Amino acid sequence: MRTKNKIDTIYKNFKLMVYQNIFKKLKEREGEELSSSEFFCLECIYLLDNPTITEFANFLDISSPNATYKVKQLIKKGFIKKEKSNHDRREFRIVPTEKFYEFYGQKANYGEVILDNLEKSLEKDEVKKIDKVLDVLIDKVFKPRRKKKARA
Repeated sequence: MRTKNKIDTIYKNFKLMVYQNIFKKLKEREGEELSSSEFFCLECIYLLDNPTITEFANFLDISSPNATYKVKQLIKKGFIKKEKSNHDRREFRIVPTEKFYEFYGQKANYGEVILDNLEKSLEKDEVKKIDKVLDVLIDKVFKPRRKKKARA
């Protein structure tokens, strides 16, 4: 199998694990009336590490009013809150609440599961090589996409 196909296989399987976990959680918490769309918004907020509404809107490529509506709905349901930014007191950050963390859980730590399986299957020097490859992926492939736009 070519490297590209291997990466595609890893990516697809990882996404399937994530989606399976999401729908399992939604099914377990049907009384919460949290839609899959709202859950994906929550996950984006969590993964964006407390964005502003503008950052959230830009990431999803939606209008600010649409993002504001989504945020208000999630605040009303108790999954997120707005907090003043430490950097700029005029700015608000979207922050997950304890209810979010209870719902989302930290049990689905895919990185630990994968690392545990790698450590059981490979020699230590092989795991170190994989760690170096992951550093390159993070620094050269993913970081450039996450740079924040300079403010005028």
